[in-house]
Amino acid sequence: MGNNLQNTGRDEVREQIVQTARLVFARYGYKKTALEDIAREAKKGKSTIYYYFKSKDDIFKAVIDAEAEIRVNTIDAEISGIADPVQKLKIYIYIRMLTLKMVVNYYEAIKNDLLDHLYFVNNLRKDHLEAEVKRVYEMLEEGIENEVFRIQNPELTARTIVTALHGFEVPLIVKNLSDDDIQKSVDDMMNILFYGIVAK
Repeated sequence: MGNNLQNTGRDEVREQIVQTARLVFARYGYKKTALEDIAREAKKGKSTIYYYFKSKDDIFKAVIDAEAEIRVNTIDAEISGIADPVQKLKIYIYIRMLTLKMVVNYYEAIKNDLLDHLYFVNNLRKDHLEAEVKRVYEMLEEGIENEVFRIQNPELTARTIVTALHGFEVPLIVKNLSDDDIQKSVDDMMNILFYGIVAK
């Protein structure tokens, strides 16, 4: 029982550091934030920060992971009650793109001071790509079972959809589009996805 309490305490300290770092990164940006800033805001010594994280990059990754979880929970809440696979996939794509601004540090990392560190940003994005491919794959499989999707290779199709969505994020963010513009762009993309480009 003592070990469980210790582990709970460690988890709480780590979570406190991550949530504090999220605010500090959002305030100063990735480049200008120093570990000292995070330690001061969290009211922890630098040695405590280093106990949980190897570097600033390590903390930033934890922040991005935390923001991704918030985004996933928001999307799940929107699609959980939808039975129609087509509608579920459409709403998933809409909410996924419209909630980009919710993940403040991920958004700013792409938009501003990490554009010259795209390798680092792309590695952060890659960590979440496989989980997203799995989610889209499950929706496609559901549609195939209900005979509303005709797909020969759902795994490849899921990967193609997710790759397209990830590729769409950078220009969408850099152009600082409004929600209405994002929705129109997503509409255009979904017309291609669901109806193709070949005249029938």
